[in-house]
Amino acid sequence: MKAKALTESEKVTMKCVWDLGDGARLAHIMGLANEKYKKDWKPQTVSTFLGKLVRKGFLEQYRDGRYFYYRILISKHLYRTQMLKDDVEFWDDGDMEIYCSELLDRKTFTSSERRILLERVTEKVK
Repeated sequence: MKAKALTESEKVTMKCVWDLGDGARLAHIMGLANEKYKKDWKPQTVSTFLGKLVRKGFLEQYRDGRYFYYRILISKHLYRTQMLKDDVEFWDDGDMEIYCSELLDRKTFTSSERRILLERVTEKVK
């Protein structure tokens, strides 16, 4: 299943849910967004974003007692790998050589970050 694109606010909300894990509640999601991402969101705002994420198939909402909880349907790994593939297709017309050269460009990452990237790629290829 191909995940739908997210707005910046939906990404922040979904990142909070991924960080909190299955069973996250509105109050916890709002608290993390406001603290970690310096938002000043109210419950209604976060509830709106969560509803959009449910409609887009990222989350499932369920009730247990007084509270609504959220279950993750699309993993962060699946979303990120899809976004990386989409970036390669859109920005570099699917040319991995161009994409990799941009990743290894001195303007993109520091020398130590590039070294880590190369080490991880080498490990995966072995």
